[in-house]
Amino acid sequence: MTDQPATLRADVLAHTTRLLAGSSPMTARDIAAALTKAGLVGVDKKLVNSVLTIEGKDRFSYDRATYTYALSNPDALAAPAPTTHTDRGPEINRDVLLAACRKLIVDGKPRTAKEIAAELTKQGMAGVDKSLVGSVLMREGKELFTYDRTNYTYSPR
Repeated sequence: MTDQPATLRADVLAHTTRLLAGSSPMTARDIAAALTKAGLVGVDKKLVNSVLTIEGKDRFSYDRATYTYALSNPDALAAPAPTTHTDRGPEINRDVLLAACRKLIVDGKPRTAKEIAAELTKQGMAGVDKSLVGSVLMREGKELFTYDRTNYTYSPR
């Protein structure tokens, strides 16, 4: 059903509830940008849409005309407290993750973010998921890797 850790999905739900409690309806893209700016790593439009339609199905309403989400009943809902970073364990050092990705892809074989995350997890790197790998490779690794949008794979430059 989902590839994201439950703690990240819970954080997206909690932060979005608080965000929309104090604002007008927002698109998933705008919500993702606000949550990323607030420090949540690996949040994108796809994740926001998934969380709000699955875990938040009774909490949020979606307006198909404007592509925006709003709280269904802002007065009845108390925003849950977001989990803290200590609940997730140690934060992943993005530079260490980038180095591990470089070492893995040195063979030149294109891989998806999901394949890279699975291999790094198998090698003992805890807390790595495909959204974090994609984020690191697209930001810190943008000069080192190419991304094939047709096959969703990363390759060394």
